[in-house]
Amino acid sequence: MQKLFGDQLREERKKQDLTAETIARACGISRSYITLIESGKRQPGKKILPKIAVALHLNTSVVLDWYLVNIRLSLVEGI
Repeated sequence: MQKLFGDQLREERKKQDLTAETIARACGISRSYITLIESGKRQPGKKILPKIAVALHLNTSVVLDWYLVNIRLSLVEGI
């Protein structure tokens, strides 16, 4: 089963031993917004995706793939 965007974000953040606050500051958004993304209650905007990638030291295509998988799952499974 493929993971949702928020699950991927949380997993990668914890793997790198980063806090939600660290990611939020790097992206110029609030920690509570990162928490909402990780919990699946919000989706990141298109301007935030590359900032998340930079904060996690990942290629933007990896984070974009998480996002696109999330959209596909929501359409197919009605999440």
